[in-house]
Amino acid sequence: MAFLTELGNPFDGVGADRDGRASIDLGVYGVPETFIVNAAGIITYKHIGPIGEHSLPEVIAAIQKAKAAL
Repeated sequence: MAFLTELGNPFDGVGADRDGRASIDLGVYGVPETFIVNAAGIITYKHIGPIGEHSLPEVIAAIQKAKAAL
């Protein structure tokens, strides 16, 4: 509580979904979930679950694809 009182909620800076509406619109249904968003603000990839050894190559490829579309 002291941290939040002194420095504020760090998640407010990256987006807070206080009423849950954005989560519903994005199809979020559990954590963790990772979204890759391109420069146009379009979600180009969604990964459900933790990123681990087996999923990392696919996530990296999705990041590279989103960056290449700049």
